[in-house]
Amino acid sequence: MEKMIQALFNSEVEAFKGLQALQELHRTKDVSVGETYVLTRDGNGNVNIRSAKNESEGAGVIGGGVIGGLVGLLAGPLGFIVGLAGGMIAGSAGETLKAEGVSDYLDQVSANIPNGKSVLIAHVWENWETPVDTVLLPLSTDLKRFSLEEKVFVPAKTELDKLNADIKMAEISVASASASEKQDWVITLADLNAKREALENKLKIHTDHQEQQYQVWVDEHPSADESHDEERRRYLENRINEQKARLDQLKKNR
Repeated sequence: MEKMIQALFNSEVEAFKGLQALQELHRTKDVSVGETYVLTRDGNGNVNIRSAKNESEGAGVIGGGVIGGLVGLLAGPLGFIVGLAGGMIAGSAGETLKAEGVSDYLDQVSANIPNGKSVLIAHVWENWETPVDTVLLPLSTDLKRFSLEEKVFVPAKTELDKLNADIKMAEISVASASASEKQDWVITLADLNAKREALENKLKIHTDHQEQQYQVWVDEHPSADESHDEERRRYLENRINEQKARLDQLKKNR
């Protein structure tokens, strides 16, 4: 299942160890790891956000890269805002429609980091939680997972359906409104259409990034037949098949 992982650490050193552990799980094909970020708040409250490059560019490499890709889109009309120890502080796409910055998600996570602590953010696919739990729980003081399907795509699609229904209602109202009310409905309709266009654009961009990530994951997988352990062979085969099915679905829905 495709998820976002948030892990809180007592220091940037511990967060970096957690990142290296995740990258090793990716290397051994126990999980699939996409974008990763390390966020650190120093003793004065200043936050540093670093992007961590993937395994192919060298294990454990961290640089000050620009926030982008799928993680950068988890804000505004397509995304969720989460706290740390406090859990969810905002939920559906509709509740966050006004947030337009491409790094709003990481900004909100940063706002909830205690001074002197660090957070590891990772976009992953895991079929079971044991590998990640085994390497991160000994290092992390708080570990959370969020399903992208449940927290991103379902709310976004629900919001899009609601906008479509509101637009139909506004169109009817424009056609039937009195002269004194007509202009107000015209403005309302224009606003709704603008919101729908913004959401549809974000969905498209998000799908593009997601499709690229799935393609990378699928291409990186060795053949399940290469594993001599029967249980591991089935595990890899199931993950490969699920990722291929999701990739095919994304392409079909274009």
